[in-house]
Amino acid sequence: MNEVLAVLDRLRDAGELSGETAADALGAAGWAVKRQFAGESFARHWERGELVAGIQGDGPDARVEFGLWLRAVDGDEDGDADDWDPDADADDLDAAYEAAEAALAGLVNEAEAPLAATGFTAVDESGDADEDATGGLDYIAHRAWRAGRRVFLLGAIQDDTGLPVRVVVVVT
Repeated sequence: MNEVLAVLDRLRDAGELSGETAADALGAAGWAVKRQFAGESFARHWERGELVAGIQGDGPDARVEFGLWLRAVDGDEDGDADDWDPDADADDLDAAYEAAEAALAGLVNEAEAPLAATGFTAVDESGDADEDATGGLDYIAHRAWRAGRRVFLLGAIQDDTGLPVRVVVVVT
């Protein structure tokens, strides 16, 4: 979590969050470029140890997503996700949700004091402020904090009906 909070510290007082601003903060915090495509003005894919970060969008709607935890669920022995059977594999998915929520709870405890110390306050999990913090995405569970125009969201998510289940931090 410290690696993510170090990037947040560099972004906290930055005005508009652009892709270049995010890339500069990641580089200054010691993250390494994982992949950059030709023609891009900044790298969108970063890594630090086992953590990964991705810059999505540019300009005032940019966001940085950090992957902290991942659990693939596939009850098939051949590992082919196309053979996913929701009825047969529901227990594995429930276990992944529970594990993600447990990981999330530990990370929330780890992040709360440093966020409060830098002026972030928790966003009420109901209402428009939370809808704004989640960007309209449906998280399994999440917690968000805000300082000025910067939002720090820690959440467990399954992006679609495909797998895996992930725990991420999103900074907007």
